[in-house]
Amino acid sequence: LGLVGENSPTAICGHSLGGRIALQYTHTLQHQDHDIQTPQQTWILDSVPGTPDPSVHHVLKAISSIPLPIACKSTLTETLMSEHKMNKAIAMWIASNLKGKNGEHDWVFDLDIANELVDNFADQNFDSMIHEITSGSSDGALDSTIQLVMAGRNKEWKEDIVSSLRSIPTFGHSFHMHKLENAGHWVHVDAVNELTQLMVDGLSNTRR
Repeated sequence: LGLVGENSPTAICGHSLGGRIALQYTHTLQHQDHDIQTPQQTWILDSVPGTPDPSVHHVLKAISSIPLPIACKSTLTETLMSEHKMNKAIAMWIASNLKGKNGEHDWVFDLDIANELVDNFADQNFDSMIHEITSGSSDGALDSTIQLVMAGRNKEWKEDIVSSLRSIPTFGHSFHMHKLENAGHWVHVDAVNELTQLMVDGLSNTRR
């Protein structure tokens, strides 16, 4: 993509698993010699540290059992709802991850890698990585700030998890936490206006 030097991304954003990947991406860039500059801001949208919710394993087990190729999105949606007891919104979201045509659909992602990523959830030292990224480089220059957005209606945000994050030394300085009170896990849907304003205000401070 040519994202090197002055064209390096000034910010990176990820939701749920994507937030963990965004964190890993920034951490990796900060600790390797390369031509890509560390993003000035990393936005993590409702990515809860620790092991994944059991529903994640349920979804992966369900889609792993679906024979390929898949006829169409509507067929997949009905199968997930009737045979795997998923609600319509989740089933339709999963079906949106199909590619292909004429009754020959496959996943847009690598299912084996998806399973491996989820299996490795607990191996990611979330708090430590945030601390390292937001503490700056050895020459004293600040490499990146982290903006963690929490969904107020996501019950996975236990008090011990939140307290641990707030105990990170850079909290309130280069590490910030925001709570969208009326949003569920799909923060970009439930609180799109609030999230947009939050990100516009934050990203306006980036300079390359």
